[in-house]
Amino acid sequence: MAEFNISFGTIKSLLIFFAPILIPRLINFYRGLRVTLASRPAPRPLSTNASRALNILFFSALFFLLLSLPFNPHAPSPSIFGLTRSRINTPTDVLFHRLARHRPGNVLTEADTLLRTKFTSVGARKVYLRYGPEALTGCQFCSLDNINTYLLYYLPFNSLLPHLLHMVIIGLVTSAPFSGREVASWRNKFTVGGLALAAIDLYIVVTYDPVQSGPASVRAGMSPPTSLYHPITLLRPLAFAIFDGLCACLVYLSATNRFFFTPPSQADQVDQMVSASLASLSGTNSKLHAASVARNAVVRDKVLKDRDDTYWQTVVAMNADPSKAEHIGNSNGDGGEFPTSIWEEEEVVRAMSRTMAGQGGVDLAQLGVNASEYVNGVTAGLENTSGSAEPRGS
Repeated sequence: MAEFNISFGTIKSLLIFFAPILIPRLINFYRGLRVTLASRPAPRPLSTNASRALNILFFSALFFLLLSLPFNPHAPSPSIFGLTRSRINTPTDVLFHRLARHRPGNVLTEADTLLRTKFTSVGARKVYLRYGPEALTGCQFCSLDNINTYLLYYLPFNSLLPHLLHMVIIGLVTSAPFSGREVASWRNKFTVGGLALAAIDLYIVVTYDPVQSGPASVRAGMSPPTSLYHPITLLRPLAFAIFDGLCACLVYLSATNRFFFTPPSQADQVDQMVSASLASLSGTNSKLHAASVARNAVVRDKVLKDRDDTYWQTVVAMNADPSKAEHIGNSNGDGGEFPTSIWEEEEVVRAMSRTMAGQGGVDLAQLGVNASEYVNGVTAGLENTSGSAEPRGS
């Protein structure tokens, strides 16, 4: 291999040439980053949609991580060349005699015996190192005269299908109906990253040669060749797990406004204003309905109606002549005097006494809960204006 010796003078020359170009760009990037961080809003909790997307990414990363472990049930067995420390041109009998020492009872398995019949040439051994034992022993249309036939047998289920499954997961996570607009904004970037990962995988599988891609000792036939099938079967799900972990990190940072924050568009602002207006109108409509119910109850009851009329006569008289307001406010029109409070009326006192003694057949606890919930809903936000409608001097 060629050796590259870079002197200090060369490094200095490169810095002198590139520094005027790179340093201003780095300064502008730093300033823009500071402005972005200073103008970002406060971190917010995760939304339900973002949490759903993060859960899917977490379980996906965990699943692929388990598949990347060498002791999982679906992990491939080690290469027989690495297991027996044999070279690419080691005689078949010697190779499998060494392999038998690593089998239970020093006896080859049926798969080993079938594989032994296929190890007829160096080309077959290269196919084993690139595409695994199943491609060499199970492909019915493959031929050593055309190595690409083994590639066609290997790619669909060993490379393309895992990447297709991974892309389906990425598509589901970045779907707007499933995870919301914030996570869906990463859809293009995550898709390009997944396709780039698949392209790298395909490139390695297509161009790898067990002998020519190895060190000089392997090319000279003096050391065991390096298998591609066995490590890449474990590295592929590991790459998926790392990729999903990075995607989850980006989703979390953007969903909580910790980083990658973009101001809402005009359409989003309009939607927020419309949602707030609808919520306000709904609350107002509920309060108006409650007021209408209370007003109808007052109007339909003769005693309450008389008291309501007397109250408003008091208000009108107060504005006209305060001396008359006192007389009207203390008289019921028949010469009788009104009690100062409704709780002082004789009928109300007797009814409360019977109820508190348990003779009224009323569940006081449940009644109190229902009444409190209703009153709190009707009077929400009116605490600061509770005295604005009271008549002066009452």
